[in-house]
Amino acid sequence: MTEGDRLIREIRNCNVVVLHPPDEDRVILSHQLRRIGCRVSEIWPVEDASLDGADAIYFLANPDQSPDLNRLSDKHDSALIAVVSYENPLVLQAITNIGVHGVITKPVRSIGVFANLITALSIFKYEGRLNSRIAKLDETLKSRRMVERATRILAEHQSITEDSAYALIRTEAMSKQVTISEMANSIINTDKIFKK
Repeated sequence: MTEGDRLIREIRNCNVVVLHPPDEDRVILSHQLRRIGCRVSEIWPVEDASLDGADAIYFLANPDQSPDLNRLSDKHDSALIAVVSYENPLVLQAITNIGVHGVITKPVRSIGVFANLITALSIFKYEGRLNSRIAKLDETLKSRRMVERATRILAEHQSITEDSAYALIRTEAMSKQVTISEMANSIINTDKIFKK
């Protein structure tokens, strides 16, 4: 089953928050989301919003009516979908800064709401996977640098080659049943103590 298939099947378990003033556009949007099978919460004003547990958040992207949009940029566990009434540079800059995953235009029409929601959720989940992968790569790079530093320290103190020092670190880590990076960290910390 592909990610798209999974998203379409799970749409009925989707919690959607609509941050929009009560008007015809909100009625149409909320009605269509309920028709799709989503659980919808309508909230206005934005200051009253409880966004916990939302899979997706539709919000009016009008800086005049929604001055507190910047707090949405801190909301990393929801797909963000902007509802825009006009495309001017101020509005586009605001939604770009927030990091939206989708955009629908006013007047809201039923057609396209489902496709937009699926696309936004897909982009959000893909972004999450990429961020997780980046964090793992950062940790790997940090660990590798630590091992290289410990290897140089050990090679210098023992007057051996860096290859021999790395082999020694690896052997010691295996005998103590710890990771190579943990052993490297111990060597670095010990070296700091001796330098004091």
